[in-house]
Amino acid sequence: MTRILSIAGLIILTIAIGLISCAHPQWISDQNDFLKGFVNHELLSVLGVIVTITLASAASLHLELNRLEDSTSEGFDEARLATKAYAYLLIGLFGLALALVILKPLLATNDHLEALFNGVAILIIALNILAWIDLTSAVFAIPADRKLKK
Repeated sequence: MTRILSIAGLIILTIAIGLISCAHPQWISDQNDFLKGFVNHELLSVLGVIVTITLASAASLHLELNRLEDSTSEGFDEARLATKAYAYLLIGLFGLALALVILKPLLATNDHLEALFNGVAILIIALNILAWIDLTSAVFAIPADRKLKK
């Protein structure tokens, strides 16, 4: 259910950003002072902190899954694959944000394009938040050793 809500939320957000970029670009273009000041090196700074902390957490989760597999007969292949996928997703999103920050001053020549670039930045942040939620729920779903050994 959570996955369906996440996907639906992303679809709705993407459609909303597309519609706003076409109909009212000033809402999310550089006329919006916050987005003008955020979708630059500040975005990379925020994502850099997010990615660094989250990748460290993903690595810890991966190591904990290894430890649990060694101490029990349980297999955690699906959790391991999901953790790996989220780690690479976060790295990819950071690369996309870097490209966005470099290309925005070169290509965003009007309000509509500025709104589109800023909207993509909003989507990148939303995807990072969803990855946080999934990784955090995975960490809290790890059972204690004594529960696995029963």
